[in-house]
Amino acid sequence: MTRPKPGEYPDFFSTYIGLVRTDNVLKIMENQMLDLQFMLSDIPEEKENYTYAPGKWTLKEVIGHVIDTERILIYRALSFTRGNPSPQPGYDPDVFMKNVDFRKRSIYSLAHEFSVVRESGLILFKSLSEKDLDKMGIANEWKMSVRSLVYTIAGHTIHHLNFIKSKYLI
Repeated sequence: MTRPKPGEYPDFFSTYIGLVRTDNVLKIMENQMLDLQFMLSDIPEEKENYTYAPGKWTLKEVIGHVIDTERILIYRALSFTRGNPSPQPGYDPDVFMKNVDFRKRSIYSLAHEFSVVRESGLILFKSLSEKDLDKMGIANEWKMSVRSLVYTIAGHTIHHLNFIKSKYLI
């Protein structure tokens, strides 16, 4: 899969897309399932609901946010690929977080859910042609390609795995 070019995504996606250092984005996405499982396997139970500062999300909430965001971006990719002309709404992660309690979930269940959601997305993405990946749609009033959504999913996960390492596993 070729990298998305500027114009295929809103500027704020460039942060995430820039974290993907190879064109083999699907392999990165496959590896991220194992990376997350490995990272979380060593978390002591008392750190599962840890937050590094008052008002910040817990470790479980960060993982839940990654899952929620991935679901939304996968749906956008599916919608654009299938030619749905309806613009997709934006979403506010803080509003989502106010309406869920990830602290009640186990780290294992969140890691498992991430893998299931990721596997579902990978099955979709592997089935797409270059023509499908080129398709554009509107989400949150921004024009973006299916390809840019795939790279954004991978980069968003890289961003949060790095964030977990630097803020939660110190």
